[in-house]
Amino acid sequence: MVLYLGTIVLAALVVAVTRGSFRRLGHIELRAIWLLLLALAIQVALEFVTMSEERMDDAGFGLLMLSYVLILAFCVANRRTSGLLVVAIGVTLNILVIGFNQGMPTKDEVVTRNGREIRIPIERTVKHRPEMPDDKLAFLSDRITLGVANQYFSIGDLVIALGIIDVCFEASRRPRRFGVYLDKTSTASS
Repeated sequence: MVLYLGTIVLAALVVAVTRGSFRRLGHIELRAIWLLLLALAIQVALEFVTMSEERMDDAGFGLLMLSYVLILAFCVANRRTSGLLVVAIGVTLNILVIGFNQGMPTKDEVVTRNGREIRIPIERTVKHRPEMPDDKLAFLSDRITLGVANQYFSIGDLVIALGIIDVCFEASRRPRRFGVYLDKTSTASS
């Protein structure tokens, strides 16, 4: 959550610093937005609904993977929107590591108390589970930390964040015109 809030703030700063237009950004045309909203609703529900371990491994996992497929479908429907291909790549990286490991392998939380580092095991959820030595594609799992928030992120999460920033940057610009540029003086002499 911290990463995505930081991404939104950074995207807004990028638009402002590069003199983009928030009005143009507000007029971005996205297709099939319902796919993204449904996917996010599923992920939020999975975060707050308590499930038994048996349900986590079948229904929960199935719903989680469905939410990622919906996000990918949204990206495909909007493939002409600059930056959404980058988002799709990040989503795909997360799908791979979660799919192969039946959840996102995540490091234990490390906190410092009275000058000593203490490992606090992560709580297993539908999306996250403790990392194990035999995890597949472990380099794609939640291994990156930003220190301040003491939360872990995956490479896929960072790629998604970069894609979102790119979407905002490009959408805040004047549309580019493709084709032949005709100089007014050359058309006047014809």
